[in-house]
Amino acid sequence: MCDIRPLWNKNKAQISHCANCQTVYIWHNNLILNFTPKDFQLFHETLEHQDFYDCSMMFPDGEERVIVHSPCRDISFTFTLQEWLDMKEAMGEAILLQQVYDLIR
Repeated sequence: MCDIRPLWNKNKAQISHCANCQTVYIWHNNLILNFTPKDFQLFHETLEHQDFYDCSMMFPDGEERVIVHSPCRDISFTFTLQEWLDMKEAMGEAILLQQVYDLIR
């Protein structure tokens, strides 16, 4: 049975992990992605190397968004600038809290 612990929660995104199996979950709107701790770290590093304005494009609704491909080839996130900043902050803080949990364990 999973023992889900929140790592970060703000606006439309939540990041949590299971204390037993160590799976990391990113919940964004109606999408949930599952990561191993290593894959989560790699996904975070990928986001850190991208710049919103270098990668963004105008969407049909007139909103500028960046597209971020997930580890699952057929699924991508789209983020407005504020959502992008929130997600980058979330992932950084979630990794730090995950390290704290690891030290306690």
